Amino acid sequence: MGKIRKVKTRTPSGVDTSVDLENALDNATEEEATGCGPIEAICVHLQRPDVEDKLNGLHSFAVLALRKEKVREICESELVRIAAPLLCDREPAIRDAAAGAFRNLSVFGSEVCDFLVDNDILTALLSLLLDYDLTKNGFDSEILSDIFLQAVHLLRNLCESSPTATEAFNQANLLSRLLLCLDYRKFGLDIALSVAQLVLVVSENNSSSWNLLANANILPELLTVPAESHGQLYLNALAAGILCNVPACAAAHTREILTSLNQLLTIDTQAQLLGCKSEIQTAKSKNEAPVLEISMETEELSEAQSANPAKTNESEGEEALQNLEHLLDAQRLVAEIITNLGSSDDQSEWGSDSNQSETESVADYEMEEDAADSGSGGLPANFLETIKQNQMVQKLWEKAQPLDPSVEKLLDQQENIREKLAKMRVSYLICLQNLCNVLTAENLGGYSDIYNMWMNLGQQAFKGTEDAAVMEAITSLMRSSLSLLKSRRDLFGQMTENDLNMIIEGASKCTVMDIRVNWNRMLGTLGSLLSESLVKAIVLFLLNSCAREDDLWALSEGLDALMDIFAVDDWPQIIAELEMCERVLALEELFKSKLRQQKRELKERKATIYTVKTNFARFVSYLNKNCKQ
Repeated sequence: MGKIRKVKTRTPSGVDTSVDLENALDNATEEEATGCGPIEAICVHLQRPDVEDKLNGLHSFAVLALRKEKVREICESELVRIAAPLLCDREPAIRDAAAGAFRNLSVFGSEVCDFLVDNDILTALLSLLLDYDLTKNGFDSEILSDIFLQAVHLLRNLCESSPTATEAFNQANLLSRLLLCLDYRKFGLDIALSVAQLVLVVSENNSSSWNLLANANILPELLTVPAESHGQLYLNALAAGILCNVPACAAAHTREILTSLNQLLTIDTQAQLLGCKSEIQTAKSKNEAPVLEISMETEELSEAQSANPAKTNESEGEEALQNLEHLLDAQRLVAEIITNLGSSDDQSEWGSDSNQSETESVADYEMEEDAADSGSGGLPANFLETIKQNQMVQKLWEKAQPLDPSVEKLLDQQENIREKLAKMRVSYLICLQNLCNVLTAENLGGYSDIYNMWMNLGQQAFKGTEDAAVMEAITSLMRSSLSLLKSRRDLFGQMTENDLNMIIEGASKCTVMDIRVNWNRMLGTLGSLLSESLVKAIVLFLLNSCAREDDLWALSEGLDALMDIFAVDDWPQIIAELEMCERVLALEELFKSKLRQQKRELKERKATIYTVKTNFARFVSYLNKNCKQ
């Protein structure tokens, strides 16, 4: 779903990482005294026949795996190779401890997951999961349930990072069994959520899974199940995300998906946070007992659902925090799903895959009718109708707003929660940007609403934020919304030189390339909307900015913005006063020089940069003709 892996450590229940690491490793005192390090000592314990020795070693492994600085040392040792077979040990407690330890280790990024896959952890892990008879509609004991839960999370982390893991998952034919676990009434909500998160990962860009998922009746059924908790709403959202990953299902169930997500959009996130004020204030620091671990990329469950058996008597406060976590996870997923539904590339690719076999084809979901009945940008008409009917653009905009001061104060000492909320806000800003790219101004609420949104975003940007991801999302949405206003010069009649100078100053001081490019592209658009005196200031800034730019792509975007200004008007006086003919010749030479230096680094931007190269050569020729006249 367009997610990015992040590092998230999970403290096992009952473990204090500041003390228990030392206590756990004290079990290896004898070996360390003879010159062994802690990892070597753990390896010795894991190879002993005694169950308690193995459990002590796995406990030490689990706690050590929480220490990011120890990850490289673990990967350079024999620990993973020795511990992997314990996933299939005959003792359930050992299987549980091994799954929890590997789950801890797997959250540290794609390199670690690739290492685990290369060391053949998948053989034991898939064997462990295949041993479960899921047709029993439940588990024989709590520990067997927890082993399954940890193994599913571990497999999810591996599949999200490694195509090899996803291919192994496909070959194991595990998906049909796992889909049985989506029935939370039989398996419980925790298991259903963990399996849904795994299926969401393995269904993305994996056509081998699509036929089975397209015929899984439980997925559309989950969209209509009345939710009694935020956890159930989250499960509904995960089902919607899985359907969205299957192109034919996304086309067939667009209305149902959006209608289901609308319920989540109507919930006021900040009011929910204030409603948990006492629970948040009394929560311990994240180093002691992390709460609200919200991640749409790797670990989706709360700390209460970590590697050790779940507590049977959670306090009301813990339940409230867990319920809030489910809400935040679900609401972030909503933005990602709408973003994907608003991009029609997948739907067109599904029908054009000439290499797809008959056995992989998905049942006819009347896609021809959907394609014929399309709206803005080739999107299905029911996408537009449902978006408008539920006023979803306005709700997305509300979710993209900065935190209220009262919420900011509440979260003052909760950096982890603030970071997660910032990432959720970024998802909503990106979602709105995508809608600006695919919908008409009318479908977005009209030109006045778009202009007001652009102005509001500008005020947020000029207040400043240290979060580069948020600033990039804000300026990207500003750039896309401004593009929709190109035909409404009248809306910018009151823009003053001071207003423009704020934008120019923001662009000139910006050190983040992607944000700087957004500012420059906006200036190029404004150059076709403002009066000549203001246009002159924009042109002068872009000329100077391009001359100082080091990056080829950023330079090409700046040159493109400069050309945009002269696409509508010739501005002969500006050309003469700024002596543009000489300046653009120098910029052309600079561009060619940087192209020679950086042409091996172009990658997916190659076509765009070469298009700018061709267009700018024509622009230079055009200016020379004007100068001669």
